[in-house]
Amino acid sequence: MFEDTLTVRYYARPHGRMREIEMRNIDQSEIRFFIEMNIQVSIEELSTGDIIVYGCPRDDESEESEVMVFAGKKNCQDTMKALRKECEKAFL
Repeated sequence: MFEDTLTVRYYARPHGRMREIEMRNIDQSEIRFFIEMNIQVSIEELSTGDIIVYGCPRDDESEESEVMVFAGKKNCQDTMKALRKECEKAFL
């Protein structure tokens, strides 16, 4: 059984301090995808206030393997759907 949350890395400004948080309000299918595909999800808040969500395989966390999605005005569910699509293009 899958959880109702996804553990993600959150990089907070101004110095990029990382902490792990439980991300909620995500469709179960997205949570399953990221767990089954072993993809690390990270969130970064830029100095402009914009939010970027990254995904990369846990076995290759180099910047070259990352895909990213700008959250913009999308809600959490739509942002994670967009990240999943980018991950599917890059990693499947």
